[in-house]
Order: sequence, then structure tokens, then C-alpha cells
Amino acid sequence: MKHKVENNLQYPETEPFLLMKKLLFRILVIFLTLISLSDAYAQYNEGDTVQFWSVSYVDWPPLWGQPQRVVNAICRKAGAHCYVFVEDQAPAANYAALTALVNEFDTHYYPDLTAKYGPVPDEFDQDSAVFILALNENNWAGYFDPGQQMSDSLVMAKWNRHSSEREIIYVAANYINYSQSTVAHEFGHLLHWGGDHSPEPIVNPTKYWEEAWVDEGFSTFAAMYLTEDIYQQNVQQSAYFSTEPDIPLIWFSNYNQVQLFMLFMYEHFGNWDYISTLISEQLNGINGVANTLAVLGYPQGFDDAFEQFAVANYIDDPTIANGKYAYSHYNFTDCHLSANHSAIPTGTKNGTTSAYAADYIAFNSNTPKPITIDFNGDDSGKFRLAFILMNTATDSVFAVIPVQPDAFNNAQFQTDSLGILFNRIVMVVMNVDSTVHEGESSPYVYSASLLTGINKYDPAVSFQIYPNPAEDFIYLDSDDIDLSESEVEITNFFGQSVMKVSLTGQNNRIDVTGLTAGAYLLGFSLEHSVYRRMFVKK
Repeated sequence: MKHKVENNLQYPETEPFLLMKKLLFRILVIFLTLISLSDAYAQYNEGDTVQFWSVSYVDWPPLWGQPQRVVNAICRKAGAHCYVFVEDQAPAANYAALTALVNEFDTHYYPDLTAKYGPVPDEFDQDSAVFILALNENNWAGYFDPGQQMSDSLVMAKWNRHSSEREIIYVAANYINYSQSTVAHEFGHLLHWGGDHSPEPIVNPTKYWEEAWVDEGFSTFAAMYLTEDIYQQNVQQSAYFSTEPDIPLIWFSNYNQVQLFMLFMYEHFGNWDYISTLISEQLNGINGVANTLAVLGYPQGFDDAFEQFAVANYIDDPTIANGKYAYSHYNFTDCHLSANHSAIPTGTKNGTTSAYAADYIAFNSNTPKPITIDFNGDDSGKFRLAFILMNTATDSVFAVIPVQPDAFNNAQFQTDSLGILFNRIVMVVMNVDSTVHEGESSPYVYSASLLTGINKYDPAVSFQIYPNPAEDFIYLDSDDIDLSESEVEITNFFGQSVMKVSLTGQNNRIDVTGLTAGAYLLGFSLEHSVYRRMFVKK
């Protein structure tokens, strides 16, 4: 047996002793490593003074005229994942508020959001902690500046500005004592930029950040996730579309709009897989969202998703189309109507709508009024339409019927069930033309008239379809007319015949299991007139 002499003592190196020795050595290595890492990451302590550059505004042209300045700031609180620096000329910050902010960031914001959005970008200072810098500022409450994540030489060469080469969240000093939601928002910007910036595709080599509406969507979603229980359902919330739905989604101007679009896409197209895939997607804007949907295996394109979003903003009803037009987390007040018509015919009316925005136009009647709604959009534009059929007395939706305008942006919708099965039709006019610039809109005209000709509603003739909506079979019933031996035709809302059935004897049952879900018109001839009723196939 071997022996080792150490401190003039001899002892046998038994197998358990060797194992214990190796274990103690590993613990010592880990301990020393942690000390080293702690020294590396805890580079600043309370009272330290550091110089920073103020915001470069490389991503915000309206403030390019603002001079950039050197900021002398003092570390007022240091945490495991952040430092709070306050400009030396700024009002004194409340220490308890800073402590609460740092604790919230270290224990909640940092671990929870990095798990979903990805790690903090650490390009230059080898310090994974985030600098929360409070400075005297009147233009905003919080700001993430992508210029600070780039080299000073690059920022100087491209924009004649400077970079601090640190991961910074700027906060206006007047807000630092109650800035948790602001920090959550800007932290979302920081992590999104870390996962979705250059290198960009070869066709776009100088784009250093996402389009603003997507970028702000990520930051507002981050703040919602960090400051709310995003998994709680039916939280009452105000919404931009309750006052003005005609706001262009792709030309960012409304935080609530981009937040709700991001939430809607999260809820309907993959949850966190949608978020992480879009963050890593190097295409920007509409193309980035469309490619994300394709990567995740969804058949919908961007315009399809926007149409779904626009309809949901009006009805928010989980019972329609398997929840396709509903939010889970939020409930909202009523959507604003661009026009509300009770007198039909309406005459010709004019409207305009912005790029990826919507107008909601209502036609109402509590008495039977078979009507035709005609739409014509600008020939050079690109529109989508959807017709929401609902009963305002019960606040229930009967059906949602998408209608695609033709090549000349003409479309027509006809029904003889207004005032019978439903008392309101809402025409959703969606502008899906990405070439419409910021501040511009596309014109359209529309009218509603009484339906004439062979498509007839006679209140003296009682004729019902039940059940309506239906899943497999529908039944026809009338107290006034003999339906036996009738020829029945079912058409979709594009006027295409999808089924013809000959009724025999007392058998008034029709099998509709072969029809796809949607709204249909059932018609039959009677005394040189064709009577039609609408029904919905679930």
C-alpha cells in the first residue's frame, strides 16, 4: 500500500479518501470560479461614478437634432443583474423605490423574460448586468437606444453619434421612483434587439433593428407579461379600437394597438413558439410575421391573420368559429362604429381607411328588410371585407362571413334575413395594402339598398330552417306552403351553387354534413318567385 508524507504525518490513501479528496477539490474549484465570476460581473458598487453617453437617437429621426452629451452618473443601487445609476445633476432618487426596482428586476424581470426572449446581449463590457440609467430628460419616460449596443466607431461612422458600449435602459429621472413598468417595457426592447438585429439578409444589409410596430409590440408584450398574469382570462381592458379603429398597424403610432396585435398572435398562433420564432426571424415587418407563420406550419398569411384580428376586435366571441375571433386574456368595451345606419336605403356613402386598419359600418333593422350592400374600393388599393351578422338584443353573433372583393375591388353582400335571424350587419372594411404610406389612406364607397327581384321575403309566408346553425342536417318547415316536390338549391355567399336537393313527400330533411363551415343561402321556387333563407353550417 502506498503512503504519502505531509506535515510529517503518514496516512493511507484509501479509496474513499481519494474520492473525498477529489470532491473537495472540485468544490474548491467551483467556489473560486464563483468568486471570479462575481468579481467580473459585480463591477460597480453603490457610490461609484461612471460616465455614459446620453441617448444617440439613431433609431428616432424626429430627435436627431437633439445634442448628445456626456452623463456623469452615480451608482445608487447594485443588484445581481442590474445597476441603477442616477445622473449627478438629477433629483435625488428614493432609496426604497430603487431597492424595490432592483429586487423586482433581479428576481422576476431578468430570469422570467430572458427565459422567453433570450439572453441579454453582452457585446463589449463582459458584464451581463443591465445598466438602468436615470438622467434629466423631458422627451420621454423611458428609452432603449440600440446605438448603445453597437461599437462607438460604427455609431460615429454611420450617424456621427457616440455609443457607451453598454447594455443600457434609460429612464427619465423624474420617473425613476415609480419606473417598474417602464423598465419592463425597455427591457423587452433590449432582449428583442439582442435576438433580432444584424446580421440581416443580404438584400437588407444596413437595417439594424426591426420595424417599429413589431419592436414596440415586443416591448409592450414584455411589460404585459412581467406586470400582469398573462394566463388569467377575461380581464377587462380598454382598447384603441373603442375610440378609433382606423389606426395604421404597420406605421406605429399607438402602443395599445401593437400590444393587442402581439397578444392576439401569441394566443392564436403558437404562444411562446410564435414569440421566440419571430424574435429570431431576420426578415422584418410583414414579411417577418408571414415567414414566422410559415415556419410554425400555419396556412394563414399575414393578411389572413390581420383579418382575423380585425374581426375579433369587434366581436371577441369564443363561441364563433372555434374561438377564431376571440381574445383569451382580455375583454373589451365595444368597438367604435365608423358609421351606423338604421335608414335603408342609405344612398352612396364615402369612407377612407389607413394601411392595415379597419372601419366598422353597421346596418340595423328590427323588422324584415332584405338588403343588398355594395362596396367599391379604390382601384389601386387592396381591401378585404367581412360581414358580422348579430343580434344586438342578446349581444350574440349569428355568423361571420368573409368576402373577397374582385380584381376591381367590387363586392356585394345580399341577405333577406336582416330583421329576422339578426338585426345588425357590421361590414368590416380592411385596408391590406402595405404600399399606402404613413399619413395616407385609401378611399372607398358603399351603399345599402332594399333587395328586389326574385330574392324575395314575404312576411305572409312562414318558412323556417332548423336547427340554425346546424351541424349535420337541416329541416324545412312551413305552415303556409307545400314544400313537397320542391327543388331546393344551396349557394354560398359568392353565388356559387354547392348543393341541389329534390324534396319528396313529407321528407323535408337535407343532409349538410358535406358542406364546409360557413354561411349559406337556401332557395326554392314558389309561384314564379325564389325565396331564400340564410343558414349557418357549424
